[in-house]
Amino acid sequence: MSKKRILGYSLLTLIIIFITFTVLDYIAPNLSEIVGIWWLSIHYLIGFIKDFFEFIFYYNIGNVVFWLFIILLINTLIYAISYNSTKKHRLGGTITSIFCVITWLILFELTIIWGLLGMLFNPNWQFEWKIILLIGYIPLLLISVFALNLLGDIFSFWVDIIKENKEYSRLRYHIERNGHIKIIHIDMSATQLNSVFSAACYLLVEEVLRKERDSQAVSRFVRSALTNIIFEIASHFNIWPRFKNKLFRFVGLKIGRNVLISQYTRVDGLLPNLISLENHTALGVSCNLITHTFIDRGDIRAFLYGPIQICKYARVGANVTITPGVTIGEGAVVAAGALVNKDVLPYTMVGGVPAVPIKEIDPATYQTRIEQDNILQQKSSKQSKSKQKKLAQKKLEKKNYQKTTPF
Repeated sequence: MSKKRILGYSLLTLIIIFITFTVLDYIAPNLSEIVGIWWLSIHYLIGFIKDFFEFIFYYNIGNVVFWLFIILLINTLIYAISYNSTKKHRLGGTITSIFCVITWLILFELTIIWGLLGMLFNPNWQFEWKIILLIGYIPLLLISVFALNLLGDIFSFWVDIIKENKEYSRLRYHIERNGHIKIIHIDMSATQLNSVFSAACYLLVEEVLRKERDSQAVSRFVRSALTNIIFEIASHFNIWPRFKNKLFRFVGLKIGRNVLISQYTRVDGLLPNLISLENHTALGVSCNLITHTFIDRGDIRAFLYGPIQICKYARVGANVTITPGVTIGEGAVVAAGALVNKDVLPYTMVGGVPAVPIKEIDPATYQTRIEQDNILQQKSSKQSKSKQKKLAQKKLEKKNYQKTTPF
């Protein structure tokens, strides 16, 4: 067994013993008369620890809040400056901005721990109230575990950037264009890197994406770390399509009207802005929409990416995977479990791995729905125009009133 594991188990054991002794001391204050005089030493030790924790986590809460606010303010200012400087100084800006994100997560974890200990060692609350509040605190502790995992992920990337900072400036690249797909070929010959799965290559890809105007984010990694949380919430916990679509739009997807994205559908977290779902489209359960991939095969080290467009009235079955650069035509149907790595023609059913045409669909079956949709669009456009006319008329009346008013 490793030393870290032994230390962790020992610390956990001490915490459990301390909690057990504290509960016993509260339930039976005269326990020394039953188990022996040695319990008095434990009773005094618990009292000393309790007074010490009360002083740290309760009586100094004002100082903690003040310095927490100051640190958050300074950290936010540094983050805003460094994040925007990443456009010109990719390496230094990324290192500083990610350090600020790490600081935020550490402060979040410390705030949860401080709040828990401050609650437990509040001398004005009864023991029973503390137990009730501790039970209510459990969901927040689960969130802190998730944040701790995110902290470990970001910290690991940050350390790798620092290790590979000299290699970043030595990387070279060229772009190959193949229809909607772009391939960033990375030349590592002047570096000590031997894999595309490195922090330096990731920073290079971020820089190229921004130069090519295929990503609006200054730092794709920082944005992805935050948007992946929204993806997990939207895909696993949201059921109603309208609200779910709002969350997906917030992180960059282009989504039209009356679009259904079913549960557990996974969207590319790095380049979600390249995904477009037009009006009246639907995705089945557990679909995968992939807009990028890293290639590390033989002498080929590259980053491939391309947009995914699902045209109106198209239907995608459950467990379908769509690869970069694919367009699914109007009214097309993709059978469940298919791998779509080529464009799908309009009003065509495809299926299989990889997907191949199965049959053609008669466009006339969609005609009634298309006509109805056109009528609804015309009505909504007329209503919006009438609203605009009313607003313009009100503004004109207000201006005329202001001109005629002598004061």
